[in-house]
Amino acid sequence: MKKMNLNLGGGASRSLKAFTLAEVLITLAIIGVVAALTIPSVITNYKNTQTSTALKKAYSTLASTTNLAIKDHGPISSWDIIEGDATVEKSKDFVDKYIIPYLRISKNCGLRTSDDCKFEFRYYNDPQVYKLGGSFTRFYLADGTFVGIYARNKNGRVRAQVNIDVNGQKGPNKFGVDIFPFDYLIKRNEAYPGKLIPVCNYDDNGNCAIEDSLSDSVNSNGCNKDETGGYCSHVIMANGWKIPSKEEYVNMGGEADKYPW
Repeated sequence: MKKMNLNLGGGASRSLKAFTLAEVLITLAIIGVVAALTIPSVITNYKNTQTSTALKKAYSTLASTTNLAIKDHGPISSWDIIEGDATVEKSKDFVDKYIIPYLRISKNCGLRTSDDCKFEFRYYNDPQVYKLGGSFTRFYLADGTFVGIYARNKNGRVRAQVNIDVNGQKGPNKFGVDIFPFDYLIKRNEAYPGKLIPVCNYDDNGNCAIEDSLSDSVNSNGCNKDETGGYCSHVIMANGWKIPSKEEYVNMGGEADKYPW
């Protein structure tokens, strides 16, 4: 930094200090390095917060349909539960009767799978793009969230598979990042009727350990970058509806080098 003499008139002068060009350039370079290191983290945190908020909102919206449907149609035990072999038509009828009427939707795609009604996705550990089956009834909520639902009867357990894409057709269309799967339990040994739960390896008592969601040795659906990411819904929900930071992820039992976000 060098001094500058400023003439104030009347023979008086004052010496001022000013930065040299080199000093200014060095300062700007330091600011640039700091920004390069911090801005990506800030952007990631912002996106994760947006995703977590959107997921919680979509979950709450879809979960609320049960009580509303009960008011109109009576207890779940009296509903037109899917019996026998599930068919696409039976599934659509169920969604049209007990779920969609109680939602604010911007578009009902029905069983259409083309254009903006397509539902494509990827897994963490697989770059291939897959398409959600044509058996799923699909629609957009008013805020742009895209939902695909397929209700079926399997061994006496009637449930609906619910896939939520919090940002619609925008990318990356990836499980655990913007697509999250849930189960809507309609009849599961009569134990949990009407519950919307994240997919997980539940035991017979309906419990699911967070360790099993972080790493799934059976089906590789764990919430880590080496598996599908299918159980990330449970991890986020268990973390207070927030995508965990790497530190939180490790504290939950995850491996730092497999952190998926």
